[in-house]
Amino acid sequence: MRIDPQNPIPASSSTNRVTDAQSGTGKSSLTGAAGEPNDTVQLSSGPATVRQLVSQLVQVPDIRTQQVSALQAEIQSGKFTRSNDQVAGAITAQLLAPNSSG
Repeated sequence: MRIDPQNPIPASSSTNRVTDAQSGTGKSSLTGAAGEPNDTVQLSSGPATVRQLVSQLVQVPDIRTQQVSALQAEIQSGKFTRSNDQVAGAITAQLLAPNSSG
């Protein structure tokens, strides 16, 4: 199909039907008894769900104090024995994980 700006748009194009249905001037199955458009809108609960999840997320601490305390104790006692390869592997795995909620 070639689009040419010099060609007029036919009167029966779908864009005209949409305009007619929106303005109420055309006959359509979407019109009600008074000739007004009879469109319906159904809103999802998406924004409410997002607000609820954000409020739950605010309650989650940024620092997991139990894990930090355990690691501090290991480091201070000299029992923390992770090689550089283990640390690098753990960092890489966390960065490449599809869900890095940690």
